[in-house]
Amino acid sequence: MKVTSDQILFSVKLFIAAMLAFAVAVRIGLPQPYWALVTCCVLMNPATGAIRSKAVYRVAGTLGAGIVTLGMVAIFASVPLLLIISSGIVATIAFGVSFLDRTPRAYGFQLFAVTLMLVAVAGVDHPETMFDTVVARVTEISLGVLATTFVDSVIAPRSLGGLMRSNLRRWLPDMERWANDVLDGRETGAQEEHDRLKILSDVTALSQMVAWLRYDPTVDRGELRHVLAIQQRLLSMVPLLSAIAARIAGLTQADRAALAPYLAEARDTFRTGAMPSARPADDVRSLPLEVGRERPWQQLVHDDLADMLMDLLTLWSEICRIDRALEGRAVLDRELAGQVRRTAAFPLASDVDHAARSAAGIFVAYILLCGLWLATGWHQGPNAVLMGTVAVAFFGGGDEPGKAIAAFGRFAVLSLFLAAILAYGLLPLANDFPTFLIVMGLFMLPIGMWAAANPMGVLVLAFGLSNINLQGHYMPYDFAFFLEVGFASLIGMYVAFLGASLFRQWGVSHQVHRFLCREALEIARLSHSATRRARDLYIQRALDRIAGMTMRLAASGQVERSAALLARLRVGVNIADLRIIGTMLDPAARDATVRVLEQFRREFDAAQPSPRLLALVDEALNQLWPRRDSQKSSPVTRAIRSLAGLRIALFERAPAWIPAS
Repeated sequence: MKVTSDQILFSVKLFIAAMLAFAVAVRIGLPQPYWALVTCCVLMNPATGAIRSKAVYRVAGTLGAGIVTLGMVAIFASVPLLLIISSGIVATIAFGVSFLDRTPRAYGFQLFAVTLMLVAVAGVDHPETMFDTVVARVTEISLGVLATTFVDSVIAPRSLGGLMRSNLRRWLPDMERWANDVLDGRETGAQEEHDRLKILSDVTALSQMVAWLRYDPTVDRGELRHVLAIQQRLLSMVPLLSAIAARIAGLTQADRAALAPYLAEARDTFRTGAMPSARPADDVRSLPLEVGRERPWQQLVHDDLADMLMDLLTLWSEICRIDRALEGRAVLDRELAGQVRRTAAFPLASDVDHAARSAAGIFVAYILLCGLWLATGWHQGPNAVLMGTVAVAFFGGGDEPGKAIAAFGRFAVLSLFLAAILAYGLLPLANDFPTFLIVMGLFMLPIGMWAAANPMGVLVLAFGLSNINLQGHYMPYDFAFFLEVGFASLIGMYVAFLGASLFRQWGVSHQVHRFLCREALEIARLSHSATRRARDLYIQRALDRIAGMTMRLAASGQVERSAALLARLRVGVNIADLRIIGTMLDPAARDATVRVLEQFRREFDAAQPSPRLLALVDEALNQLWPRRDSQKSSPVTRAIRSLAGLRIALFERAPAWIPAS
């Protein structure tokens, strides 16, 4: 494997920070100085923003756990069993919350739970020393945090700003190509539809970086808000592009030919990024319609298409203006500048079911390992408890937790093997601090270069250095004891494997199926009760789900389902709109829309919508069409548009609606 300069730099910075933290910890007499060193290993990152955000979350989690531990010890010191049970419940809740938070903040909750295990559970037999342990633990962690932050600040800090800007330069051309393809009416295959959705995954991923970017001193807050404003508008374009493409695809050849010049004009306006005039939309509305029974349907499609084109061109114009302001080539008007200032990151939805099942797996692993410890009195029981819960918490949340935990176990074995070489082969050769530095450099620098490219290398370092009794005056563990420590860790990991399997099905295909079921249930709920806020939150969650499913569809060989994902989103939006608007209609019209929603609820999870549902949609259109007016914001007009949108999304290949005579 070719070693890059970035890997060498990462390893050198890690080594310097770790040795600095360890030397200071030994100098001031901390009881477990290796924890300061291990903190440097897990905290070091190529990006400055990631280091600083993890530093804040790690200190906050450790300090919070220390305070909670002291509170529980004050209550349960005389009843160790209750202390173990309460610690398990609190730690499980913290791990569960970490699954709910899909940003780097989750690290703080994870460290809260891990510290609780290390302090409260491991020290349950010595509650009188708990205060000293908490103080020492917080001090050691803080020392490692300070050393890592200092070294990174002095030696070649790396900003995430360049990555953020390069992502933006990639998103805009990709989205422009997508829009041009839609306005050209170009038909695409399943793979191309899937590739388009990768843009969505890429854009939503910015929300996971925001916590790092906010802690990056080289990233201007105004610049970050501009990028977030562009992110929000790019995501708003996705359902619009899908709806426009569906309407153009449903046009007759003659209608497409008549629309072509106006779509070309819209494409030219899009390319320049200029603020659109009303002309392209008005031209689309005023196109001569064919005389015949399908004329009302043509009028509906044309009016919808005109409004959507205006919305699309307006969004893209705002994106271009914000981008120019970001580059210093323009100044935003007051209204748009205010919107940019108020922009927040696109929210990443919490998966409560997933978090609850994962937390249940952690709690079962905790109960089993504590039961083993209490039944046998094994003095390595707390170590097994810690490693088991950590394995489920850090590696049990993916689509294939079994594979992840098994990989964790394999790397743990490798870590113990390398730690044995260090503990019994290299460290005994160190007689003073300079030779100690040489020995540690021989061990840490190669692994550090590997860790820069493979996060499991960090595990090897942290796990190995935690198990060799690295103190100010080195006294290696008895080898039998060392093996027992390793065996306890492995026992914990494989009990974790069992815990992770009890409450969840594994596999990418299952996750895809689960996401689709959640989508269908949410749309069904919107058909029963909806508000404007509920509709907007649904759109956010649906876009987030689609982004999460994109890579899973490729992994499971189901890319042909990609095109249907955006169609389902359009169904949900139109169902929500119909429910909201229905309350504003007269009784006869409202009853017609209610019948559509009730029938939809009866078959929301069917593979194909029924002819009965199509007939009810057409019946509702017949009921509403004579009541229409020229005001596009009137409830009747909006209900007609929603019914038309629902009809196109569910029955793309159905014949045009023809009003009842």
